[in-house]
Amino acid sequence: MIKDPCIHVAYADDHTLVRTSVISYIQNLGGIYADIEATNGLDLIKQLEHASKLPDIVMLDINMPGMDGFETLQYLKRKWPDIKSLILTAFEAEWHLIKMINIGINGYLLKNCHPRTIKLALETIQEFGVYYADAAEEHFYNKVQDGKIKLPHITDKEMEYLKYCPTDLSYSQIAAQMNTTVKAIEGYMTRLCEKLHIRGRIGLAMFAIQFGYSKVDTKAISKMVIGLKK
Repeated sequence: MIKDPCIHVAYADDHTLVRTSVISYIQNLGGIYADIEATNGLDLIKQLEHASKLPDIVMLDINMPGMDGFETLQYLKRKWPDIKSLILTAFEAEWHLIKMINIGINGYLLKNCHPRTIKLALETIQEFGVYYADAAEEHFYNKVQDGKIKLPHITDKEMEYLKYCPTDLSYSQIAAQMNTTVKAIEGYMTRLCEKLHIRGRIGLAMFAIQFGYSKVDTKAISKMVIGLKK
């Protein structure tokens, strides 16, 4: 069987102009085809359940009526775990992205990015599994995964902090869990960013998930799926 060179995507966004514009632009760039357009998470799931072929990657907005991006991604991860995901959002709040990373996104972009960046993100997720918005971070991670370079030494305390990075805990709450101070937590973050060539907690959260320092909360996902089936 000849492998389809085209990346097939589904896109859920309640803003029709944004959705149609993004799809039109990335399809015109070539190599990307949107099989499914949905107005929210419920619409997306309904279409996926009746699709003759599932998409490679689902693009999701966060703020959608009926079923938002958080609920949708949790459901997708449980029912179709092989489908990758790219969040395309206007929200820059750290907790939004941290929550999405904890659920298991493969990448995220802000809506003010260039459409060519969306195509790049989709291609990178398809090939490597994860897209990092910072090119330097992506280059570093790819080298680590390819075995070209080794990870620097990470102390026990730094590893413990990495475990909490993808959670929705605040810095003071993480400090309490680790029985230390907020200043110490900020120190762990600074040193890890320097060692791993990463900028900020969001990058560290994606690193922690990708390299197994922290795990997705599968219990929370299961509870969400049970709730949706009622």
